[in-house]
Amino acid sequence: MLSPRGTLWRNRSLRFLIGASASLVSAVGGVIRNKWLAQHLETSGLGVLAQVFSGQAWLGTATGLGLGLPVARAVGLAMGSGDSAGMRRTVWAAFSLLAISGAVAISCGLIFAARISQALLGSTDYAPLVRISMVGTAGIALQQTLTGLFAGRSDLRAPLTFAVVGGGIATLATLLLVPRLGLLGGALGAAIGFPAGCLGALYFHRREYAPAILPVPRPSLTPEQTRALLGVATAGLLASLVEQGTLLGLRSNYLRWNGVAANGLLQAALALSQQVGALFYAYLASYAFGKISGIQGSQGASGTRDYTRRHWAPLILAAAAAFAVAMVAASPLLRLLYSHRFDPARPLMAWTLFGEFGRVALQTWALGALPLGGMRLWLPISLSFPASLAASYVVFAATGAGMQSLPRAYAAASFFSLATAGLLMSRRGISLSARDLACLLAAGAALFALARWVAG
Repeated sequence: MLSPRGTLWRNRSLRFLIGASASLVSAVGGVIRNKWLAQHLETSGLGVLAQVFSGQAWLGTATGLGLGLPVARAVGLAMGSGDSAGMRRTVWAAFSLLAISGAVAISCGLIFAARISQALLGSTDYAPLVRISMVGTAGIALQQTLTGLFAGRSDLRAPLTFAVVGGGIATLATLLLVPRLGLLGGALGAAIGFPAGCLGALYFHRREYAPAILPVPRPSLTPEQTRALLGVATAGLLASLVEQGTLLGLRSNYLRWNGVAANGLLQAALALSQQVGALFYAYLASYAFGKISGIQGSQGASGTRDYTRRHWAPLILAAAAAFAVAMVAASPLLRLLYSHRFDPARPLMAWTLFGEFGRVALQTWALGALPLGGMRLWLPISLSFPASLAASYVVFAATGAGMQSLPRAYAAASFFSLATAGLLMSRRGISLSARDLACLLAAGAALFALARWVAG
């Protein structure tokens, strides 16, 4: 028999593994697709698709209106009070808003595809890829709202189903279409995965989610619901768009100065780094955020501080170990998951992995920002990363960092935003213990030294 403490950590580990399983499944599918793309399209082709995928993600986020967060919050409250009708009103209000924003965004994307291609890649030749990406734009917008619905119900299985179905179909389409259609096949494979995953999650979990969707309330959207959802969503949407837009804009500049092949190498480094980080983000967003929201409501800032401290050392040490292994194994990983042509991405990957560790620490410390201080606390923390990323990139590019300019800026910005979050959270009572700070400093210093060694 396990002790109560042993049982607690066993349950936490199981929840982490379930939450991370969706990220692992997505990562496996992404690895297979990237390997196939690298073999058939090489670094330049991957560099083109990376920009198209980034534009698709940005427009999908804009189309989604940031509804995932207010939907999760409203659904969680409805679940706690047993208000199924209120849950349905929230869900259908969100769907109605998505229909409006989707019609506008997709129409603009189709009409102005050539101009978007020129802005992203410096050429209008890739307008057909932009038009195909509108399918993914719609899927991303719907996925974000469904993610809010799943999170509000603390459901870790539906996101896994989304990853299995969407990733499986995207991978199959990529394997079949890329040899025949080249870049068009890669764009189509990536685009259809999102809507397929949404439909698959709703179909396979239809019994659990039928009460949250049916019957359709009338009217499905009212001015009061619109204000309630968008009032919470606006700041979150702004933060997401600024962050993604800043990185997209900087990558466009990076591509012009270093070439499309360099952008392909950067894509490999970022993708692998973010796949490691996603293991921790999934647990924080799918489970820990809901728990800390409830603790803040019942116990206040002291409960939020204690919850943050209990999770700090295990998460930070696990993250440091994961990123260290990825740094050491960078070369074989790049060859295994891409090809030998991606060997020059090794130093880039060292810095993006170091930066991703800082972002995991940031998310862990700032997890209670929204329940604790609302948008006034959460928004400055969220905007600190894109602001410092742009400033850092200007500095590194001006000092001749070349291909390493954006990866180094990514790392610098991650730790600057971590320091910003730590300062703001500590002022609101969510401070770390001396042992927790020592854990962060030791892990960060070790990873920094390792990144310098790997990057040469």
